[in-house]
Amino acid sequence: MVPGYRHVPGNHCGSTALRNLLAFHGAAISEEMALGLGAGLSFYYVVLDGSSPSRFTNGRVGRLEEQFVQLTAAPIRLETFADPEAAWEAAQAAVDGARPAILLTDLYYLDHYGTSAHFPGHAVVLAGYDAEVAYLSDTSFEELQTTRLDNLARARHGTHPVFPLDGHMLTVPEGAELADIRAASADAIERNAKQMLDPPLGDYEGLPALRRFAAEVGDWPQQVEDWRWCARFGYQVIERRGTGGGNFRLMYSRFLSQAGYEEAALAARAAARWTSLADALLAASESDRPDPELWSRAREEAAGVLDAEESLWPALAR
Repeated sequence: MVPGYRHVPGNHCGSTALRNLLAFHGAAISEEMALGLGAGLSFYYVVLDGSSPSRFTNGRVGRLEEQFVQLTAAPIRLETFADPEAAWEAAQAAVDGARPAILLTDLYYLDHYGTSAHFPGHAVVLAGYDAEVAYLSDTSFEELQTTRLDNLARARHGTHPVFPLDGHMLTVPEGAELADIRAASADAIERNAKQMLDPPLGDYEGLPALRRFAAEVGDWPQQVEDWRWCARFGYQVIERRGTGGGNFRLMYSRFLSQAGYEEAALAARAAARWTSLADALLAASESDRPDPELWSRAREEAAGVLDAEESLWPALAR
């Protein structure tokens, strides 16, 4: 075990892992600040016919941890390993050197989740290991969780098309000094606004993806056989799966408030609209047959989300 490591539960995997890693090395920031300094908000909408679910959405940027390092210039080393054995040897070496390591995983393979759906890019902190299991500091769990080492290897080298993994690991090198990184807030907000307004992935990311989603979500029952699972998964990734509520926008509003931005109120409004959409998707998923009224509500709520987001990000860009 890493001596002195303290697991503090949080809302979201990446921001919780970053906060706990930095706290171990003596730099205290809030989870919301970690999310914001990584320019952590986005929106992805991807059609994955033949996968489960066939309509994949997510509200946070895929490379939060990497962006956090870039924007803050924090002395955190990101390493990747094509070979699973080399990836585990590096993680072992960190723990043996009394240093925790952030590992990026596909939680589908982690023993404490089960295999309901693939979700790549899930960050955990390796706090210890023995001959059979790894001890993981993971988001909202109150205690350290265990996963068999062979399953951890699978999780760290998942080949999901949305986010393939190559043994990604982040550590603070021995002897590194951590300065106050909160001064990077302005640059991080500027980056976040840009990636929403003019995203690298075009129609699959940011506001362009949200416009596609808002135009299509009401027609999912006519488009896909797994419409119930798509709706329920949509509810989960907006409201339940580590988002802190409102598709990460509620956490982001608190970051903006901590950073002194009056646009925190716009982010809180967007969060409320996302929660209303999640409720509509959950209701639509619970009907055995498509209910036109429920799916009409989902379409209307998605339009409300789009309106709120199209107010938030141009305001922050200015």
